[in-house]
Amino acid sequence: MTEYIVKIAFWLRAFDSVNVEARTDAEAIEKAKVAARTAMESTTYPEHIDTDERREGVIAYIDRLTPDGRDEVIEDVEFDDDRIHDAPAA
Repeated sequence: MTEYIVKIAFWLRAFDSVNVEARTDAEAIEKAKVAARTAMESTTYPEHIDTDERREGVIAYIDRLTPDGRDEVIEDVEFDDDRIHDAPAA
């Protein structure tokens, strides 16, 4: 039998929080947007990652193992219908 490597990619929901100070609710909302963008760009670990809610799975690739290394079989294969992103516009 031939051996294959199957790489699976999926989305996890993550949660983080920041504190902002503001004079009004509207100002708090604007400051929260700025803080959220900064948090999203951060490479630090968030407060919580929900591993029970894996979403939008895709097989990133399947490679066949050979004596000389690996041969690509296929990539980017959808296998479920749990989409959180819309299909790209045509």
